[in-house]
Amino acid sequence: MPTMTNDKIFNESDAGFEENCFPGGFEGPEKKLDIRFCPISKTGKNQPSRLGLRSLNKERWQSVLDSARCTIISQTSNQFMDSFVLSESSLFVYPRRVMIKTCGTTTLLHLIGKMSEVAKECGLEIEMVLFSRKNLNNPHKQIFPHCSFNDEIDYLNKTFDGQAYVMGPLTKDHWNLYIADMRKNNTLQRTEQTFEVMMHDLDPEVMKQFFKREGVTAWDTTVSSGIANLIPGSTIDDFQFEPCGYSMNGLLNKWYWTIHITPEDHCSYVSFDTNLAVPDFNNLLRNVLNVFKPGRFTAALYCEDGAPCGDPYSAFDPNIPEFAIANKTVHGFDGGYDVVVCNYTKQTEKVLSASSEVIESNVSCDLIVA
Repeated sequence: MPTMTNDKIFNESDAGFEENCFPGGFEGPEKKLDIRFCPISKTGKNQPSRLGLRSLNKERWQSVLDSARCTIISQTSNQFMDSFVLSESSLFVYPRRVMIKTCGTTTLLHLIGKMSEVAKECGLEIEMVLFSRKNLNNPHKQIFPHCSFNDEIDYLNKTFDGQAYVMGPLTKDHWNLYIADMRKNNTLQRTEQTFEVMMHDLDPEVMKQFFKREGVTAWDTTVSSGIANLIPGSTIDDFQFEPCGYSMNGLLNKWYWTIHITPEDHCSYVSFDTNLAVPDFNNLLRNVLNVFKPGRFTAALYCEDGAPCGDPYSAFDPNIPEFAIANKTVHGFDGGYDVVVCNYTKQTEKVLSASSEVIESNVSCDLIVA
């Protein structure tokens, strides 16, 4: 499996991704930070409240987000978390956890210092950091430290003692991951799982829905596109950008899900991300693919030892109708979690027809032998 340590990390720009990029296109693939917190001290008077990070108001969070160059558009909450739709993607805040992802040319890692600062205000400190992103279309257009994975790792290692991994083929679609884990609890007590689907080359007819149209609200689009039915019963906060683009955050009890869409033909991209507690992701993945109809996609599953999906290697079926799996990368970590990353490409009608003929031929032979 392609895993690389801090000695030498692959740089997308070296592989010629810029030759296949889309000049003038929006950078859809997001940078993602998932940070877990613990009390600074378990004794003494300054115990963190049960609200933890949720005690911070919208204005305080905006001061954090200023470092990443993005703005809060709207906010929703339930008893478990606060959810913010951003000018570039999303922020979810639990009492002791933050998940934030930003797209475009945002400087996500610049907010690490601010995040530590607001955590201390709440009597908390960082105990785990996961930074991840798919390879970018135009890495040379990013702002330091996001022009290369090397720079991102160096930046993170100024604060944390982590490890870096590249999962997938270096010169094609791959997923970069950095982990710094300072937790000390039993691994079977760790139950988190996150599932991401990162889609390219979307069906143009599907993408037309995500261009701003007079008299059509964001909720109209959420319903007509099929997004509203992906995880029924959720509270949804959606937003349609001018002249195109779409974002939504979904809350279902203590679980989040979020979708971000760049619909232009020359740089179409859709991301789906959730920490929903389900035993496997097969049905959800198929439903997501049916809604958006990508030409190729990357699926990434992060699974801790006590997670509901159990064995992550079979948590989603690699055999998906109409798609061929290009590669599958798996890695087990000492901290009590596993990561599985798969790349898929849509099969041509000719290949599908040939596969069907082979199946029919095999069936006929079996019947004759019987």
